[in-house]
Amino acid sequence: MIYVRRTPFIQTEIPHLDIIRPGKQNPYLLNVALSPKEEALLKPIFTEYDPDNKNYDLVYIVKEDDSNVDLKYSLRSICKFCTFRNVWMIGYKPKWVKDVKYIHTIQTGNKWKNSMLNYETACDCPEISDNFVLMNDDFFAIRQIVSWKETTNRCLGTIDEKINALKAKRSLSRWQQAFGFAKELLTDLNCKSQYNYETHLPIIINKTNFKTMLTIPAVQAFMKTPKVFHKRSIYKNLFHDDTIPTKILDVKIELQQDLNNLPLTENWVSVYDYVVDNNRRYPRVNKVLRSLFADKCRFEV
Repeated sequence: MIYVRRTPFIQTEIPHLDIIRPGKQNPYLLNVALSPKEEALLKPIFTEYDPDNKNYDLVYIVKEDDSNVDLKYSLRSICKFCTFRNVWMIGYKPKWVKDVKYIHTIQTGNKWKNSMLNYETACDCPEISDNFVLMNDDFFAIRQIVSWKETTNRCLGTIDEKINALKAKRSLSRWQQAFGFAKELLTDLNCKSQYNYETHLPIIINKTNFKTMLTIPAVQAFMKTPKVFHKRSIYKNLFHDDTIPTKILDVKIELQQDLNNLPLTENWVSVYDYVVDNNRRYPRVNKVLRSLFADKCRFEV
């Protein structure tokens, strides 16, 4: 049986997490018993930070949306677990955000074209640190980030491994097809390093190197096509520093998965849209996030 929506879908504003049932536990979270691994996250142990951390700006690529509850938790997480120089938002700054540096961009393309525009905007800004940490609004630090260099030296294996894993699928999304395009481009550029850096983790971007990548004729030609450009993997492999990255499992919580199926060995967790505050379907991740980040941070109005 096929169901047809007869009324247009209207996206409603996601309520601010601080005014949902003030002073009360959400009923879907009341009886959630956390695992020992999850309980351990609520008792963080802090050590001395790498002094170099304070040289990095954190740059968020932000879509036009004021009801961005993911961003609230991400900001709270970096305030609790990270050290850095400044926080920048490129693209859009929600009305409830304060005390960050901001560059507005006109985002009229698809999400991949918009993100590339925002990457380039960050690299063209002389006030942003020469090496900056690229953030997405759905990146949540769940432990202390002692060293930005160490925590960002991660991959999901090789691009070949990803391509082979996708062969079992009957059809591929545009994002999945892009791994084949990335391999072709890196091979054409005689790049020996072909790691998969689509990790849903922060990465460090060197502005000069990223802008140099965009001047390569093969990259410029690719950018004129409608194909998805896996810019993280292309950039990181072109400017590989001969350090072998640590292979990890992806930290993004799959749809219908919830937190209990993640190994929680990494210092980050990421989510899809509409997971945060969806307490009925994702009670464990929401209980952990609410417990870890109950208080507003200095970047919230």
